[in-house]
Amino acid sequence: MTKVLVTGELHPIAVELMRKEGLEVDVHPLLAEDKIIEMIGEYQGILTRSQTAVNQNIMDAGSQLKTIGRAAIGVDNIDVDYATKKGIMVVHVPSDNVVSAAEHTIALLLSTIRNIGAAGELLKSGKWSRKEFMGSELLEKHIGIIGLGKVGSHVAKIAHAFGMKVSAYDPYISKEKFEKHNAIKVDNLNDLLTQVDVLTIHTPKTKTTLGMLDYLNLKEMKQGAVLINCARGGIVDEDALFRLLEEGHIAKAGVDVFAQEPVTNHPLFSHKNCVCTPHLGASTVEAQFRVGRTIAKQMVKSLKNKVVDHPVNMPLVEGEIFPHSRAFCSLAEKMGCIASQLTKFNPSFMRLIISGKDLGDQSDLLKAAYFKGFFQNSTEARVNYINSAQIAIDRNLNLEIVKDPLHDTYSHLLKIEIYGDGEPVTLSGTVFATKSRIVELSGYSMDIEPEGNMLMIKNQDVPGMIGFVGGLLGEHQVNIARWELGRKKMGGEALSIVLLDNEINDTIKNELTSHKSIIQVTPLNLSGDED
Repeated sequence: MTKVLVTGELHPIAVELMRKEGLEVDVHPLLAEDKIIEMIGEYQGILTRSQTAVNQNIMDAGSQLKTIGRAAIGVDNIDVDYATKKGIMVVHVPSDNVVSAAEHTIALLLSTIRNIGAAGELLKSGKWSRKEFMGSELLEKHIGIIGLGKVGSHVAKIAHAFGMKVSAYDPYISKEKFEKHNAIKVDNLNDLLTQVDVLTIHTPKTKTTLGMLDYLNLKEMKQGAVLINCARGGIVDEDALFRLLEEGHIAKAGVDVFAQEPVTNHPLFSHKNCVCTPHLGASTVEAQFRVGRTIAKQMVKSLKNKVVDHPVNMPLVEGEIFPHSRAFCSLAEKMGCIASQLTKFNPSFMRLIISGKDLGDQSDLLKAAYFKGFFQNSTEARVNYINSAQIAIDRNLNLEIVKDPLHDTYSHLLKIEIYGDGEPVTLSGTVFATKSRIVELSGYSMDIEPEGNMLMIKNQDVPGMIGFVGGLLGEHQVNIARWELGRKKMGGEALSIVLLDNEINDTIKNELTSHKSIIQVTPLNLSGDED
């Protein structure tokens, strides 16, 4: 049975859904690293939040690990590069806590500029005072957003509703997205810092963003500006922020995330002009339910060898752009598996022709799927969507991608061409409803669903061939499920694909090949485990 170790505190829906799908789930929140290393060898999946650093030691000990799940947007506690090298998929939840994180940003901003925390504490102590808690309005203030992704763009939407002027810095998104969210595009971070009354951060923690806002950068902000960080600890230099609060250059700050977590003693906690919360951006009932539900589905899909929706270290399925992406991934994988069994030479060049509007947008994913199928029977290493393209690079196999928006016959079609020191292999396929179909093989037209045990037979187009092959298979108790015949002209060469209930052995193959009119017999197997 497939086993998952859960080392973070999750909504019960996550465990419930995984168990309902047949996974064995063990929940051990806040488990120490040495204990995880002792246990992880028997698990195929590990699911965590921010408390567990899934590092090389854990991955090396996890000899059966296939999937690492993070029930959050960020994956900074996971060594993604090493996971990729190991062929371990990393999945996360990129959007289910967007609303909660954005609303918490605004909540911190309002609490900060209206002195809500301090005023409430004073009142609870038995004192009534108003004059020392004079606040500010958001109306017509200028807010600057670093990172106009899912959370940042939702903050922009809320800020715009408050009547704020919105500017944003994000070098990785299109101009159209700025316009969509009524945000002024600022090309330089320093320019943003000098213009705004309020600065809020919504960018992931990476090598580029770590320490991005240091003392010198923050000093460029307006005197009396407000800073809010609900993104990731470490992006803002906390010592620099404290110093600038002490100097009065930054008037107020709201901080939800810290460089080291958990933390219970920090200079910012005691500063009268800083409102601090213990990483509550996603801590709503609604967000935790959505996050738990989504990460459970991703774990199930990954561990059951299905295409996941939110991978970190593999090409992304853009289902909204092309809703049949998953079906064409399955087709590409099957075509790769067939192509590898038909290729009896060392390929020197491969071409994948992708025909049809929008399907070309999935070229990276289709390439990974094709190579997964192509290599799955030719290496001892585990081959999956994560490492298949790297295996091709290691073997000096180049796959040229050609995008053809329109095809003469099919709305969407994949065609593989393989060249080398032998007869070229060509293979074309499409999807009808959700079913893969092979519609061309080596120049012969056909229509057959690739599955299970298949037999390719090339022969002279002479009478009695179907009877001979059928009779021989019957003698050996091999049942025929379907027969697809293609030929280019009467009396020339014909090509058959025969779906069988059983795999044929060498004896049957040799008896078939011994017929004077049979040119080639190639068993094709698509019934193996799809890792």
